[in-house]
Formats: sequence, structure tokens, C-alpha cells
Amino acid sequence: MNLHRLFSPKNIVVYGGQWSDYVVDQCQKLGFPGNLWRIHPSREDCFRDLSELPGVPDSAFLGVNRELTLSALKDLCLHGLGGAVLFASGFGEVEDGKPFQEELDTIAGDLPFIGPNCYGFINFFDRVALWPDQVVGHPKDRGVAIISQSGTISITLMAQQRSLPVGYVISVGNQQRLAAEDLIKFCAEDERVSAIGLYLEGIRNVSKFMEAVEQARVRQKPIALIKVGKSEKGKKIAMTHTGALTGSEALHDALFERLGVARCEDLSTLVETLKLLHVCGPLPHRKIFLMGASGGDIAMTADLSKGLDLELPPPSDEIKKKIQPNVGERVVIDNPLDFQTATWFELPRMRKMFESVLESGYSMNSLMLDPPDENESDTKTFDDVIELFLEESRLTQSNAGILSSLPESFSKRIREQAMQAGVVPQQGLPEALRSLHHASRIGKNWKQELRPKLLLSESDPESSRYLTEFEAKSMFREAGLPVPQGRLVTAEEAPDAADSIGYPLVVKASSVEMLHKSEHGGVYLGLSSREEVCQALNQMKDLSETFLVEEMVTDTVTEVLLGLQNDPQFGLSLTLGAGGIYTELLEDTSVLLFPVSEDLIRESLEPLKLFKIIQGWRGKPKGDLEALVKAVLDFARFAEHHHHKLVQAEINPLAILPEGKGVKILDALIEIKEN
Repeated sequence: MNLHRLFSPKNIVVYGGQWSDYVVDQCQKLGFPGNLWRIHPSREDCFRDLSELPGVPDSAFLGVNRELTLSALKDLCLHGLGGAVLFASGFGEVEDGKPFQEELDTIAGDLPFIGPNCYGFINFFDRVALWPDQVVGHPKDRGVAIISQSGTISITLMAQQRSLPVGYVISVGNQQRLAAEDLIKFCAEDERVSAIGLYLEGIRNVSKFMEAVEQARVRQKPIALIKVGKSEKGKKIAMTHTGALTGSEALHDALFERLGVARCEDLSTLVETLKLLHVCGPLPHRKIFLMGASGGDIAMTADLSKGLDLELPPPSDEIKKKIQPNVGERVVIDNPLDFQTATWFELPRMRKMFESVLESGYSMNSLMLDPPDENESDTKTFDDVIELFLEESRLTQSNAGILSSLPESFSKRIREQAMQAGVVPQQGLPEALRSLHHASRIGKNWKQELRPKLLLSESDPESSRYLTEFEAKSMFREAGLPVPQGRLVTAEEAPDAADSIGYPLVVKASSVEMLHKSEHGGVYLGLSSREEVCQALNQMKDLSETFLVEEMVTDTVTEVLLGLQNDPQFGLSLTLGAGGIYTELLEDTSVLLFPVSEDLIRESLEPLKLFKIIQGWRGKPKGDLEALVKAVLDFARFAEHHHHKLVQAEINPLAILPEGKGVKILDALIEIKEN
């Protein structure tokens, strides 16, 4: 779909009254170089209808109601229009708007349009503003693209006081024709775009979104976003623990992580992340250096860095030797570095210190300082230090930033001075540190060769059924997963089966009506004799006609959950986490999209609490990590092989035995399609 005429028009036509006045005013304010035509039936300064125009419009803004929008668009399409912005509401977002939505699709044909129910767009590169409100900003040669499902958020991001250079602002509204994924592709192809920022309430098509993000990655256009809201689409109250733990937001997190998209916590962090990406791009690694003349700032920095994927290793001995002569005698060379104030007025020494730090190989070097208000104070000493740092940053061509604890500490003059020098003005300590975290994660994930794919079913099942535990374990055994020795027998056969398997053992009622058998008294553990087996069978005689007699696993280090959950948008995903009785209590899980690899499994395990137990918690035996990783890989292969018929599946618990002894499936559940 060619969007060039829509976003970079030579001729614009505007329909409507008061709201459309803004479009004309803002295009003129930006200095739109093309033809700008108004159509209105009664205004003296407007054309009366389309036939009076002296040329063919490339782009149109329709600031009229839904009925007039359809009428005008029909005429414009016949006239050869290139694209449109539809401001009117009352289409797919409301119940009585469905017929209008359908008619709009018919009339538009292949015409690209934004909306309906949207604000439109601003193209600061080409001085175009099909935007029915005030435009804040100036023409740019290079900047970030903002794509938003909220017109108000678009305005907020455009008007931020953080010197983020914005090239495009696009409000997508109902996304009836052009969705966020289409616009990501368009912006990624524009060489003037440095990075892409998104504000999303939902993703219309996950597969297309993945394709668009991959295209942006190939073109070296990093993406940061805010994703709000929880989709109710296709939600199902599952009978498994996995269904309760794995929600839409966990799947979005997993998707963004695999794609190398930064999911930001708030608008401030989004702006700071985009600004960092605009200047430096994704960081090559997570080792950063922070320095300042305030011990208090340094202490807060160390605290706020906790939990972020950042490293602050001290400089090498060689670099320490270079730094030490240029700071006070009592300064301890570390990272973060409190260089105190002994050299604050000795600029030659400070220059050498900056030079040593900037050449030491960190992915980002940030100088912390909060200048006072320049309208009320003498800021010369701060200006001198900042200018010196900017000069050394230019000379070394290192990634560098000036960082303020409070976002308002940097005036516009300081921010613009830094941006012109290729140094990021990082405003606000928490959001600045989070932006560094996000930029390093993008850099790391961009290097991953294993791109995600969706295991989607071709259709929703008309009916499905649960397998018995014995059937489920049989399927897992065929997939190479370790299952305890066991037999499915009648009550009469059970005692002999128990003697054959050996004690201790477990006896379970076998019934698909009891997915959680222990809650119904359908499980007896640790049976050590034929007599105890008979007693257990007598207690369960009314629960089932058949019973699973199985060897008892006794030397468990910890228990793990492996789950497969089916989502209408994402398909199958794999949940890995704490199992057994602690599943819901700890909620200690990671969600993985397919395909998975050994490295991805290990990386997903490391943040979990259960990983410490597997590693040998407080002197306890280590669990068999290698066997667990292999089991997860086999479980993933099982999912990929059977995904067309799987509704959901779960192993809970998977017993992790001591190192070298493997793992064993203690309980299993599978739901399969019948159609």
C-alpha cells in the first residue's frame, strides 16, 4: 500500500467547519509548500464542491459527520484521491455504527485512510498537519515517529518539554484501514525517522505487528511503546493452573521482549527512551558509567539501578590510574563515581578525567548534575562543566549523556546544546535509568537470531475433551519426556500391579471428571505395602472404575510447572515456573513464545525464585538443571508437533531430582480438539 501521497501530499483538500479551521491554520503555521483547498457549501473563502478544484488532491481531511464523510469520500475516490484522514466518530466503535463501518469499507476500496474517529497526523519533515488542533513543534530533518491510539496522548507527547525531536505524529483511531503495524512499516522506511514510539491499547493483528517490527529492526529503527489495557478477546476460564497465571499482558511482555521492543512504564520513560534511541540507538551492551559531584545523587543512582538490566562495573586498573591524578586525593574510583568538588573549578584536570572515562569502553557515560534555574541564579560553573563534557564527548565519539535527578533541572538551552553535540539530556533519574535499561535490552534482543513465530490453530474447536492422566502421560512419554513407571488397572488388578512395580508408590483415581484429583480424595501417596494399596482403593471405590498405580518419586529437590496455553491472538505459549502446591502462591513464572532454545530457557529460568532452589539453596542439594532444560525443550517440541489439535496442556508438578538424577512428570493434563 503506497502511503506517500497521504503523508507527503502536494495538494490537500479540507472538508468541514470549525475543527477543520485548525487544519488550515496549522498547515500554514508549519509552512506547507503545496496547495491547500477548502470545501464548504456556504463559506465565501471556500470551494463549493469537488468539481471546482483546480487539481486532484493527494490527501484529504474530512472534518464532517459520518454521513457526510461517506458521501464526500465516495466523490473523492472517483476523483483520484491518494489518502484521507477521517475525523468523524460513530463507526465501528459504537453499536449503531456497524452499517456505516461496512459502507466505509465498500466506498474506500483500496484507498488508505486513517481513522475514523481519529485526530489525523502531523508530518514535521514535509510541513503537513492534517490535525484539527494546535500543533506544537517545528519542521525537522530527523526525528522519531509517534503512533498512538489516543489523540490526547499524541498531543502530550508532541508537547513534551524534554527536547525529543518529533518527525511524525499519527493518531490511528479505529484502525479500520491503517493500523499501527501498517504505520510502523511506513515510518521504518523513512530514512528521516530515527526511532518509533507507540501508544497502544491493543494489537489488531499480532502476525502483521511482528512483521512490521522485524522490518523496523532490519532498517535499524528501534521501537519503544506503552501498551495499556487488558484484552478480553477470547478469554477462557481454563481448568489448568496455567490458564490462571498466563494472561494477555504476560503474552504481550513475552512478545515485546523477543522482538526487541521496549515496553515502557510511563510517558516520561517513553520519552526518555526514545530520546536516547534517537541520539545513540540501542546500546551495544549493559555496562554503563555514571559520575557526578554529589554523593547523594550517586547513592540514589545505585539504589534505583537495582532490578534493572544494567551493570555498573568499576573502571579497569589502567583507567583508574588515569583518573586518580585528576580528582581529589580522597576520591575512591568506583562506578558510580563521586568525584566530589575538589576539581570543580579546575577544568583542565576535569577534562582529563572526562577523557579517561569516555575512552574506557562503557556503552553509555552519564554525567549527573542539576543546574539551578538560570533565570534566578548564576549557572556559569555548571555551564563550563557541561560544555567541557560535551566537547570531550564529541572528540571521543562515545555514547554520552548529561543526567539530572529532577526533570526540570535542564533548561531548554541546556537540552538543545546537548542534543546538538550528540549528547543525550537525560531528565529525571528514575526514568533516565529505565531508558538505559530499555536501550540495552533492545541491543541485546536485536542480536538474537531466534525470531518468534506464532503457533496458531486454523480454527476454534467446536468441541474438545480432556485426556486422563494416564493418556496424557503416554503422549508425553512418546515425546521423550520422563514419566514414572505405572499401569492403568481396575481395582481388582491394582494390588498385583503394585507388587510388580514395587514400593513406595502412588495410587490415583483415573477420571476426566476430576482434573484436580487431590481435591476429591482421589490421590494416595507413599503407599508401602499391598495392604495400604487395598485400603486406599477402598476409600476411592466410588470415584472411578480404573486407577493409575505408579512408582513414588521421593528425592525431589523442587517442583516445576510446564504449561501450554492457547490464545486466539498469540496461539500457543509455554509457561515455565514454580509448580506443585506453590504455583498460585508464588506466581513465579516466565512465559515463552515459540520457538524456544536452550539459551532462552536458561535465560527465562534465571530470574525465577525456583532457580535459586535448583542451584542449591542454603546448602540443600542442587537440582538437575540440565535434565530440566532438556525436558522443557522436549515439551516445546511436543507443542510444535501437536499444536493443531492442542487446546491446552500442563505438567504440574515436574519433579526436579538431585543433580545427575533427572526429572519426572508427577501429574499431567492435556485437552485436545475433537473436530
